[in-house]
Amino acid sequence: MSTIQNTTSTISKKYNKVKKQGISTYNKLKVETSNKGKKYYQELKDTEALRKKLNERVEKFDKRLSRVFYASEFEKLFYSAAIYFLFAGGFILGHYPEYFHVFYTALVVTLMPIRFYTYWKRSYQYFLADLCYYVNGLLCAFIWLAPQSQHLFIVCFAFTFGTLSWAVVTWRNSLVLHSVDKFTSSFIHVTPPVVVFVITHMLTEEYKLERFPGAAKVTRWHFFSGLLWTSLYYLIWQSAYHYFITLKRAAKIKAGRATSFEWLRKSFANTILGRFVNSLPDPFPVVAFTFIQYGYQLLTMSICPIWFRFKYLAALFLTFIFFVASYNGATYYVDYYGKKMEKEVQRLRAEIAEMQASSESTFEDSSESLLEYAKTK
Repeated sequence: MSTIQNTTSTISKKYNKVKKQGISTYNKLKVETSNKGKKYYQELKDTEALRKKLNERVEKFDKRLSRVFYASEFEKLFYSAAIYFLFAGGFILGHYPEYFHVFYTALVVTLMPIRFYTYWKRSYQYFLADLCYYVNGLLCAFIWLAPQSQHLFIVCFAFTFGTLSWAVVTWRNSLVLHSVDKFTSSFIHVTPPVVVFVITHMLTEEYKLERFPGAAKVTRWHFFSGLLWTSLYYLIWQSAYHYFITLKRAAKIKAGRATSFEWLRKSFANTILGRFVNSLPDPFPVVAFTFIQYGYQLLTMSICPIWFRFKYLAALFLTFIFFVASYNGATYYVDYYGKKMEKEVQRLRAEIAEMQASSESTFEDSSESLLEYAKTK
């Protein structure tokens, strides 16, 4: 009887021990499973948050690209108007050349107020005193106020086929059709020599003698006479520019107000000529710039006798200038929008790399926890 009791007691103790161990193991496993489940759930939430964050970055990238390539309604309208201006100009040039100066004047009246307003608003008003605006003013004066003036016609021819035309090359004027600013810059450099070309080579002698008697009387280009008159008008402009801009507005220029001279000093600072001008003590940089610009004018007008005498060579030269403006415009579109998009792509790559770097630690922790759990099993 005692033997049976002992056996029963032993079995009962072992049973209770096994039961306690089972319950303990069960509770421990339950806690571990709960903790690991919470951890895995949190990791899944982190992965979902990472996915949402990535989607948000991609959406922001798409919005930034949309802003880069977005064209406002005004830009669309002006692009259409610019195309029409080119078409109308070519049509008038081919069929009604006697009205081309009217077409030019209409564009001056339309575009110049916009240019004055936008430049004044951007604090670029000192650029409005540059030689190109002065030459356009002289041409309008010849057309409407003094068409009988021979020397004014000579000066207009020398300036437009000289400095104004070659400025398209040196200043990289771009024919960008959706931009009022760039289209206006191309217009004030390319169109005046076309107007002078029409007056010189395309009008009948009868109409020219009646409407532009000053141009009709110039039958032969006198080099030294042209040089003298052009130098005189250049001196008038340059003296007025230095008095009203360089001297009268010196404080504002030193404070950072933009002028063509300051722009050239910065743009050509790394060239031999730019380093030479910038190395001079004040006020000699301005003096050097004045003589360089005057020498540039003499150099470009020295071939004006060719453009005055030979119609087709003059037409070929104007074609070249228009092609350069168009090429610069195409380059602007490719470089501007291409570089903008490249910057946005690089920005997105940097953001994704940053997200990947932050997420790698999360996935490494997840992998380590899985390995530890597997070892316990």
